[in-house]
Amino acid sequence: MSTDFPLHFEKVSTKKVSEFIREQLEEAIILKELMSGEQLPSERELAEIFNASRITVREALAELESKGLIQKRVGAKGGTFIQPVTANSHKRTAEEIKRDWEQMLMVFEYRKIIEPEGAFLAAERITAGELELLQNYLDQSLEPECTREWFRALDVKFHLAIAKASGNPYLESAVRHIRTKINPALDLMPYNEEVRKINYEVHTEILTALKAHDSIKSREVMRRHTGFSAEAIYERVVAAD
Repeated sequence: MSTDFPLHFEKVSTKKVSEFIREQLEEAIILKELMSGEQLPSERELAEIFNASRITVREALAELESKGLIQKRVGAKGGTFIQPVTANSHKRTAEEIKRDWEQMLMVFEYRKIIEPEGAFLAAERITAGELELLQNYLDQSLEPECTREWFRALDVKFHLAIAKASGNPYLESAVRHIRTKINPALDLMPYNEEVRKINYEVHTEILTALKAHDSIKSREVMRRHTGFSAEAIYERVVAAD
């Protein structure tokens, strides 16, 4: 029998259970569904949630701690707490992004296909409640007490909410995957009044198109917005040297 088999299959991966747990927790932290300062459930509780042993959970937490995503504290008010991802991102990701920029470019290419089409569908299917939620995220982003960490969280929530409004769970899952890849790079972007103003204006333009149920406009603005993000990251992180 010939060994020149025409198909190319992936080799078997022996992913450990602890890695599976770590990936889920890391995604929730990077997508800011678990926010800075929040306390994780105890090892025993996490073991029940994931239907795994406490030793396995401990391995996953150790990996997250080594990445600077969580911190274990001892004492009366001890526990495992989420670290401020945005504030610490420059310590962890700048060199990684430079090194893997070709890979990141492919993610941004993927994003420029997926998110605009998600906005196109969302404009047709979005509900009044979802529009109200998006407006609420925008309003919060302009509040004087909006911290850098919360501002970045609101940006993620805005984009994920649009993906969910598309009504397509496969598209929503794709956007979650994309944001998990690019959020560490976006967290390196500056935070000031000008940035907040620009972000508010473009998000308002997207929301206005969604409110009008204008699919073409929604897709157009989202494509321009996602393209600008890639250029901004390149200028700040990759070309900075």
